[in-house]
Amino acid sequence: MASIQDKYVCDENSEREYGFIVFVSESPECKLGMFPPIMTLCDFDIEAIGSNGINTSRLSHISELDLTDNLISDWSEVLKLLTIFKSLKFLNLSNNLLSEKLNLSPAALSILPPLPLRKLVLNGNKLDWRSVHQLTSKMPYLEEIHLSNNSLPNPDGSFRHESLTKLFLTCNDIDSFEAVYENLGMHCPALEMVSLAECPLKSIPSLRKNEAGFKNLVSLNLTTTKISSWEDIDRLRTFPKLTELRFKNAPLLEDYTAHEKRMFMIARLPNILVLNGGDRIPINEREDSERAFIRFYMDVPHHEQPERYHEALKIHGKLDPLVNINLSPDTHVKVQINHKDEEVREEVISLYQTVQQFKTLLHQWFDVPVQNMKLFYCDQVMSKIQGPEEMKWPQKELYTYNVRDGDSFILDEKVSLGKQRTRNLSFTSQGSPTRPYNTSKTAITFGMSPMRPGGNIWSPYRGSPKFNGPSAAQRVPPAGGPSGVARNLFGRSNSDGSQSGKQD
Repeated sequence: MASIQDKYVCDENSEREYGFIVFVSESPECKLGMFPPIMTLCDFDIEAIGSNGINTSRLSHISELDLTDNLISDWSEVLKLLTIFKSLKFLNLSNNLLSEKLNLSPAALSILPPLPLRKLVLNGNKLDWRSVHQLTSKMPYLEEIHLSNNSLPNPDGSFRHESLTKLFLTCNDIDSFEAVYENLGMHCPALEMVSLAECPLKSIPSLRKNEAGFKNLVSLNLTTTKISSWEDIDRLRTFPKLTELRFKNAPLLEDYTAHEKRMFMIARLPNILVLNGGDRIPINEREDSERAFIRFYMDVPHHEQPERYHEALKIHGKLDPLVNINLSPDTHVKVQINHKDEEVREEVISLYQTVQQFKTLLHQWFDVPVQNMKLFYCDQVMSKIQGPEEMKWPQKELYTYNVRDGDSFILDEKVSLGKQRTRNLSFTSQGSPTRPYNTSKTAITFGMSPMRPGGNIWSPYRGSPKFNGPSAAQRVPPAGGPSGVARNLFGRSNSDGSQSGKQD
């Protein structure tokens, strides 16, 4: 009561100054001088209800009360609280110190009036099933109870409730689903939702036919349990109304991918419409899952095939196995590299290299300078239509050319640099120059051109018209030397033998 006084009672005559406003409400009750219908007193170190001069009639309309993280340890204080707050529909006593057993005599229970409570939260205490039953026996309208993290053992049949629809038992010491089924499924016939997440459940036993347990169960949470057999999951089909299931982080699912986990669960449980929360399972996803399920077990020995496999086979028929198609791009291909007519080389090359890097590799194989290379790509199909494609861009990667196994490259040289490329031109006995073998460079290219008698420049191509030099009036004969000596194309010799900087 003192906590209520401190938080919700505003004394206009008080001279105390508050640094902040704790609570402001414009509800009709507050305007009439009453307390708000929803009251929160979390972590106020409350041990007892006490009395602080507050008229209990001002509390009779309060419908929700949250006393989380306080120090209430005596059941008598809880009963006193329920008597004072006569209209409570929601009560939260999470993380208090309730650990003693509640022992009420039949006389005491008869004095306690029926309570309108619909939702009770008792998480994080230290309760036993009998105490929970005695407390809730005077709550005929109770629909939802939270008993998580209470170290509760397997149900022993002492707890029962006719109208309870939601039961949360997360993180308790319950390891027998059969005990849950027989003592809760039978004694709480209206249950629609049960959470057994983070309980050490190891199996789900075969349920006997014509039993009434969990006949109204719609939603079940088995996340983070120790279930390790698909046969246990198959037994969930025996619950007549079960359509929502949460099942994750169990040993059974450790060896599967996320896609396979969902596929197996959907295929095995045709009664489940919502899996692990989210939207309703689409029809096409269920069909795909069942087909994948058939293909998974089609090559398994008959005695190892689950019953659900034969059911799915009747629906979809016998299926052909799927062909595995790898759509990932190739990183290496085998190609042919042609250099001149006599040099052909087959190599496996990486497609994730640039043209410049590829030319560097070709230099190691063919001893052709990179700067003297002309490289062409020959697609097996397109090169027959449009010819080879010159690879002009040094930073372009090979995969952008769509190179495939069996394609080829042509390595050509801009200028042929054979063994005789550094030799001078030789002359015949008649004074005519001879062309070095396998070279396309003439003396003109190197800066020296032999002069034929009569003043014409020699052409290296036999049978072609001679290239006529300047006219006799324009030609300037070199100073000294016979007429067969080559003329300097880059400057004239002075009389003293030095080179002039002036060009012809």
